[in-house]
Amino acid sequence: MLSEVLGVSSAVTKAEAYGKDGSFQDVAIEFSTGTVAGAGFELYQNQPNPFKGETVIGFNLPEAAQVTITISDVTGKVLKLYRQDGSKGYNHITVKSSELAATGVVSYTVETGDYTATKKMVIVK
Repeated sequence: MLSEVLGVSSAVTKAEAYGKDGSFQDVAIEFSTGTVAGAGFELYQNQPNPFKGETVIGFNLPEAAQVTITISDVTGKVLKLYRQDGSKGYNHITVKSSELAATGVVSYTVETGDYTATKKMVIVK
């Protein structure tokens, strides 16, 4: 159990904290058996950005779903369209700049039946 291996002590430095008013407060870690909220839909910034060669677009799905990833230029022209079966949790796709025939700022949209999110990325030569 995490509570058996993690704790706070003054073995190296004094374990202390101060409130907004400067008052001394005890330092402790409280463990509970409550449930942790599940992660929802989230689109992450591509890594690396800007990129040359290839980049990774990551996203989180609250449940398994068909996913469409669309990469478009600033005029809205679709440069590349990917479709995949996404699983619950973290998913990613690797994009190669050689497949896009573009440089500069482009946008990528990840869409499922229930969720849509868009971010921008930069392609350099």
